[in-house]
Amino acid sequence: MSDIMPVGETKPDIALTDVEEFLGLSLEDELIGIPLKKILTISKVLDTVKVPYTPSFVVGVINLRGEIIPVLSLKQILELNESKEPTRIVVLDSAHGKAGVLVDSIVGVIRVTQDKFEPNPMVGRYSAYVSHVAQTEHGLMEILDVDRLMDSIVKKD
Repeated sequence: MSDIMPVGETKPDIALTDVEEFLGLSLEDELIGIPLKKILTISKVLDTVKVPYTPSFVVGVINLRGEIIPVLSLKQILELNESKEPTRIVVLDSAHGKAGVLVDSIVGVIRVTQDKFEPNPMVGRYSAYVSHVAQTEHGLMEILDVDRLMDSIVKKD
């Protein structure tokens, strides 16, 4: 009888502290996860205004609800091919401020239990920006370390 729950309640399978939530996004068919706590908003791709004398990965700036936000090409930063058109801008929050990154598509919110995380096995390309990986129902997800990514961008400027 201990399995009977009041109407509207569900029996938790795992403690909420053992689950982390990520925004799953697709970049050239690679599944990238960004911690939800680093996401401010998601927008359709807006017209950007080019800023002279900025690095090539800076696409420009947008006016989002009265706030000027730089937009970055995540594909260029991660040294990925650019065969697909981005459909969304994900606005991130970091110690260096807000920045939007272009992404191909949004997979959705992906919840990952602690036992699914593994150390980053990658070397080369953008492995410096991947904190760890996780096996999900969508496949292997590479977890992006937003602060490390933004630190490296600031140092490039």
